[in-house]
Amino acid sequence: MFDPQHDAADRVYVFHGTGCTQVLGPAEFMDRVRTLLSAAGVVPASAPPGHPDIASRPFTAESAQHPGDGRPLPWPRERSSVAEVSVELGADAFWERVEAGSWATWQSSWPEPTHGPLFPPSPPDWLAEAPRWELDPLAPALGPAASGGWVRSPAQAWDEPGPAVPAAQANRSGGAPHHGIGLFQLTDLESFWVFAPEEDVPDVVARCEALAREHPAFSWLTGYFDARDVAGSLRLPAECLPLLEADLTAAGHPVDTWW
Repeated sequence: MFDPQHDAADRVYVFHGTGCTQVLGPAEFMDRVRTLLSAAGVVPASAPPGHPDIASRPFTAESAQHPGDGRPLPWPRERSSVAEVSVELGADAFWERVEAGSWATWQSSWPEPTHGPLFPPSPPDWLAEAPRWELDPLAPALGPAASGGWVRSPAQAWDEPGPAVPAAQANRSGGAPHHGIGLFQLTDLESFWVFAPEEDVPDVVARCEALAREHPAFSWLTGYFDARDVAGSLRLPAECLPLLEADLTAAGHPVDTWW
């Protein structure tokens, strides 16, 4: 689809849960996701999805007794830098509907009159190439929290990465825009998840370990791993979120929040 790149495109995140999909990103991009889905006959959900197969009390013994509390009540996320769109569609159905919506709205994506060749409609690059995570209730945890968490989608993220430049270094050197680091409360009020580019995860872990010297809650840092033994996400107590946000921002990382 004809869709010029925009700096904000590097701040879109896609999450595939059990029978649901959630997209987070700048409000103008989320409006365009709604347009695509609506054109394909899909009505976005009125509230974010619940994830009852993930422990809602990840840092206590109760997590083993209560692996999920059903669909949690929605809570206001007053300190969010991104908007969200949720639908009750799994990964395959979601992308099929996005493709259908691209065909249904293709005329609005091209100037009139058209000059030059026309190409088959396709989802916008900023959505198709956005990083994706899948919820794995059995994902092994390295750390004290309960098992089960977000791992990178093998449909997209298991290609061999090229040479990477950490975000802070790229920002200082004027390099290409780097994808943001998401700090999102996706499953419960007691914790939040860290979603970082794969090459930035070691730096984020090191920063958490350094912060733990003065803030013991960071000692609960837990990583969730895929079949490649690569950390797809990190989980921390909610009280760590503003501290980590400030630390990453000061280091030059682009940070997005939803909490």
